[in-house]
Amino acid sequence: MENPPREARLDKEKEKIKLEEDEAAAASTMAVSASLMPPIWDKTIPYDGESFHLEYMDLDEFLLENGIPSSPTHLDLNQNPLLPVAELEGKESASASTGSPASSSSTAVYQQSEAASSTESPPQNERNTPSPIDPDCVEVEVNFNPDPADLVLSSVPGGELFNPRKHKFTEEDLKPQPMIKKAKKVFVPDEQKDEKYWTRRKKNNVAAKRSRDARRLKENQITIRAAFLEKENTALRTEVAELRKEVGRCKNIVSKYETRYGPFDLSDSE
Repeated sequence: MENPPREARLDKEKEKIKLEEDEAAAASTMAVSASLMPPIWDKTIPYDGESFHLEYMDLDEFLLENGIPSSPTHLDLNQNPLLPVAELEGKESASASTGSPASSSSTAVYQQSEAASSTESPPQNERNTPSPIDPDCVEVEVNFNPDPADLVLSSVPGGELFNPRKHKFTEEDLKPQPMIKKAKKVFVPDEQKDEKYWTRRKKNNVAAKRSRDARRLKENQITIRAAFLEKENTALRTEVAELRKEVGRCKNIVSKYETRYGPFDLSDSE
């Protein structure tokens, strides 16, 4: 049999190459279009009452068509061989034993939280009672502006500035101090004024000065504190007088109500 002409062979090879190029181009366009297509969960189906209809579809077939594994354990089952029943039961019992302390601890914490909430929640009648007020936290509006120089004289050198509104004295500080008489001066001749005499005299002078300064400081503090307490007492008396007027007015209203409608029944208000 004679060989086909050279031109015919070239034409066949060109057609074959062209077909391969067309197939490659078609495959690339399909890949691009597939990547540009929206995901299956973004597709919306218009509902107009006529075109919408339900169809039965197998879930495994649907996942297989979209390249989604049917279950996450599918690969694990293929990779891990099946265990014997004895080993499987042993692992389950071990996991249950390890999980039981956590569950017991969680139940213990839950019981403790319930007990704490039960102890913290007071009865209803206790909630209605107002909480006690600390007298030290109550501040009365008093127009009291002491001289800064007096505050400096009433403060300990190197310490905080004296606050007459908050300072408290001990019972020992407020006790009357006895009058101390000075000792009689003893004449000492110049011949006997030796170094020991002058050392003792310097110590006595330092102690006397320290005692005078402490006594003067305490007196200044008591004076400024007393001045503030007098003004605070006046302000409190004025406030008490106003409250008594208000209470008297309320009593008059209550008495008029009782004369007209009878006595109050406090059980209804509770």
